[in-house]
Amino acid sequence: MRKYRILIVDDESRERNGIEKLIRRYQYELDIYQAQDGREALEIMKNTQIDILLTDIKMPVMTGMELIGQVHKNGWNPVCIIYSAYGEFEYAQNAIALGVMQYLLKPIKLGEFQALFNKVVAICDAREKQKAENEILKKTLKSVEDTKFYRHLLRYLEIETDDITEIEDKIFAGGEVVPIILSSYSSSFARYWENYENDLRELFRPETIVVNKDDTQTLLLVPRGLLRTLRKTEEICEKLILISRQKYQSAVFIVVGGSCRSSGDLRAEYRRIQEQLDYQFFVSESTYFLDNQIGFVKNQSDMLSLYFKKVETCARLEDFNGMKREFEKAFTYIEKKSGFSSIYVKYTFSEGIKRCCEVLNKKECMMEVVEDIYGSNSIRQVKNAVFRLLNELEKTQGDREEEGRLVALARSFIHDNYQEYTLGVSMVADELHITAAYLSTLFKVETGCNIVKYISNYRIEKAKELLETTNIRVGDVAEKVGYLNTSYFIALFRNNTGYSPAKYRERILLNE
Repeated sequence: MRKYRILIVDDESRERNGIEKLIRRYQYELDIYQAQDGREALEIMKNTQIDILLTDIKMPVMTGMELIGQVHKNGWNPVCIIYSAYGEFEYAQNAIALGVMQYLLKPIKLGEFQALFNKVVAICDAREKQKAENEILKKTLKSVEDTKFYRHLLRYLEIETDDITEIEDKIFAGGEVVPIILSSYSSSFARYWENYENDLRELFRPETIVVNKDDTQTLLLVPRGLLRTLRKTEEICEKLILISRQKYQSAVFIVVGGSCRSSGDLRAEYRRIQEQLDYQFFVSESTYFLDNQIGFVKNQSDMLSLYFKKVETCARLEDFNGMKREFEKAFTYIEKKSGFSSIYVKYTFSEGIKRCCEVLNKKECMMEVVEDIYGSNSIRQVKNAVFRLLNELEKTQGDREEEGRLVALARSFIHDNYQEYTLGVSMVADELHITAAYLSTLFKVETGCNIVKYISNYRIEKAKELLETTNIRVGDVAEKVGYLNTSYFIALFRNNTGYSPAKYRERILLNE
């Protein structure tokens, strides 16, 4: 319990000091304040939370009764003690009418003084306990309310539910927001989630919405004012990378979207930043992508190298639609950004096409398109040459039996190892002797599902089975499906199912 504050009000300093000496004599752990009249007492109480008010009745300027009336009028609720002589007993009745139940008579008897203060401190303790319980209840209710809202928000962003009223009210009441997705394949963030969430709220302000999406991704909706300039956004991203490295020894991949004014803007922007997450497998350390109004840019280097790495991965999968998408992004990037010479553009795209033809074992198609690229007079002609070749190569596409086998092996490995808290894309890729970039792209092409989401969903399904068929503790359930941090597991389970694990089990038992 915290240390309580008592205010002693009496126009005679000898009386005030005498009471203070008794408080110290009986070693009550109280912070003691003094006032010589009601007016001074009210000034003190305006600036300091007083838990116990001990006031004489007869004082100049303002009587004790008038003081207590003003205290209640201001909405303050200290434990009030009337200090009075025997001859003023009629005041006691008025004090009781004002809700004052404690009465200290002059001259003070030590036994009565001690009994009264033991009682008053016990009342303060009971109030603090009730206050703490109320705060816990308030936080619990808010957590449940937030969980329902987060689930509704994710469903709106990913599955296109139509109910946007609550989203508009809760997210945009304070103005524009900027969506940010944080992604990390380190288990440190999940393991120390409470600490990491506190770091996020300290960096991005408490009103920022923080939502666990799945095992590796967190969605932030940040007030636009915090990211008012590109430089300010870069500074915050760099601080987050530094925190992640120094406190959690982990790399983090950050995608910062554009400003959103409505739920429709938010859904469109969310899907746009989701697409950028595929590039995290092509970088070796923490980085961030920013929307600079002409497209996403990567810190410290341009995006072209990532686009062409993704093109090569798609070529290995004979994913021609994926190759076309990445080439389209590369052309858009070139068109929107100034400073690229004609020869650089021709060289870059001809090298990209050469690599694709080598991967696809179609080297015989290479020279003609390279000649067309170098003979082009505009970016449009370069683009036409590239897409003409891709369309021709697509017609000769082979079977995908090997790729289907790898996806099946990946699923099998996930099913066998979901209990490992270190399970992630890199572990599965290492087992299959392929790169994480290749596996992530392959899994999405073959199944239409992100492999990270697949791992997270599988763990949640296994958790449901344990909750339905056993009575083991929720913390043990979390550990058995690969989560060392129970709080993180509960939050993730709620965001995916709409219920806490305990509530889910209760509903199953009641056949709801």
